[in-house]
Amino acid sequence: MLERLSISGLALVDRAQVEFGPGLNVVTGETGAGKSLLVQSVNLLVGEKADGSQVREGAKAAVVEGEFRLEGGPARRAAELLAEWGIELEESVIVRREVQAEGRSRASVNQSPVSQASLKKLGEILADLHGQHEHQSLLRPDAGLEVLDGLGALEGERTRYQEALAAWRGAVSDLERLEQSLATHAERREQMLEAAREIDAARIVEGEEEQLRLEAGRLAHADRLRELVGEALERLSEGDRPALETITGAAHAIDQAATLDPSLAETLPLLEEARIAAGEAARALADYAARLESDPQALEAVEARRELLARLARKYRREPRELIRWREELRRDLSAGEDAEGALAKARAEVTHTEEACRKVGGKLTRLRRKAAEDWSDRLTRELKPLGFRHARLEFAVEEAEGERFLQDGLDRVEIRFTANPGEPARPLHRVVSGGELSRIMLALKTALETQDRVDVLVFDEVDSGIGGAVAQTVGQRLRRLAGHRQIVCVTHLPMIAALATHHLRVTKHVAGGRTLVRIEPLESEARVDELARMLAGERATSTTRRQARELLDAAPLEPSPR
Repeated sequence: MLERLSISGLALVDRAQVEFGPGLNVVTGETGAGKSLLVQSVNLLVGEKADGSQVREGAKAAVVEGEFRLEGGPARRAAELLAEWGIELEESVIVRREVQAEGRSRASVNQSPVSQASLKKLGEILADLHGQHEHQSLLRPDAGLEVLDGLGALEGERTRYQEALAAWRGAVSDLERLEQSLATHAERREQMLEAAREIDAARIVEGEEEQLRLEAGRLAHADRLRELVGEALERLSEGDRPALETITGAAHAIDQAATLDPSLAETLPLLEEARIAAGEAARALADYAARLESDPQALEAVEARRELLARLARKYRREPRELIRWREELRRDLSAGEDAEGALAKARAEVTHTEEACRKVGGKLTRLRRKAAEDWSDRLTRELKPLGFRHARLEFAVEEAEGERFLQDGLDRVEIRFTANPGEPARPLHRVVSGGELSRIMLALKTALETQDRVDVLVFDEVDSGIGGAVAQTVGQRLRRLAGHRQIVCVTHLPMIAALATHHLRVTKHVAGGRTLVRIEPLESEARVDELARMLAGERATSTTRRQARELLDAAPLEPSPR
């Protein structure tokens, strides 16, 4: 959930710190007070485009920072995505977005810089916004398919299709590679045989190049190495005052001194460790020096071997380690060439087999989608009626895909269609709905999905646009019920919705020092009664409207109740 939101220099907000809680969070305030700035802030955090006009007049930049605490599926998906970017998922995800007055913006996640495109990917996991803003998941091209598969619990069947699709694509790729290889096999055969013979004769060993480089260095500098190692040995154990003798003498002196001051005994183990380490180093260097000798013939052999590997690498344009793997490819190509017809027949049979399997799994997925589309179109249409859509119809159109044989997610395309008027045909959703209508449609879908949804934070703006009375009460109840499974942030102007909140924020606008400022504050007890009374009657709140406000609060359930 979204726990904290910090805003500075954004439009009319100089500086604000907002805390959200679980359940239903409502944002209220007079028209024009700046309620949409909270939604705008979350928009920036989920990767939407930034604009220099959003920066407060006189400020160098607008900065928004949000802290999200994730659990379950969203936490796993976020961890996988952050791991791709080299970012570790800690107890929470802290997203920071800075917008410069000249229009440039930058973003960071857990203090690591990310691009806007990356932030947008993460934003799809963190929050879903619904209203007049761009971040509306229902309007994405894949929304119909994602929503229908979620409602029908078809993700597993879709994964099986994608596995079958991957197998078919792999078989097609193998066949194409084989056909290309066989088309030029005759003219390439002698070249492949020569390359195979040369690689076999070279008997290349994995990691050999580095070992040869080190060995060549030792042999080429044997005299200088002998001189330096001899100098080190002399200082350690063979000179006039060798280090070993000095350390031993120091240990003897401290041993005697410890009889006078026992605290000095603490240094004796350190001196003993130094004596042992110096002795081991001296023995290792002596062994090295004994093995070290100038051997021009050995050096010549090593350099010849290195030149052979370098020549093969230049000739075949592959590093020595790559030549080992290429030899296996040559073996397969030569073997296929000896039985071209058999190899082609086998590859073509695999394409046919995987294509039939893909079509079979895809056909089953299509049938399940059409059944789910029929069931859920009727169910969601019924769900919409109490939300102010008396004659509306929402439906999923599952149609055979044109063009490609197999799509990534099935054999068909799914589109959400909607009509608000009887007798009118349903049209693509994004063409026929307003921001407020879209919010209520999303509310119906989210309520239907409830525990299956992939996002924990839902932000609704304009969900109560153009409604009131019983419809508004129903919208509030849906929001409250949904808040039993998700954190909801809802900008509203209706008191019957605001009264159902578990956390209430008020946005006010005032003038100080000749500048307009927006203040965002949490409301409790009497302050909340005052705000609901204002929403009921405007600035002329009376004892009657205050009583009505208390009645609304008293009627609200203490906790969101999951269905």
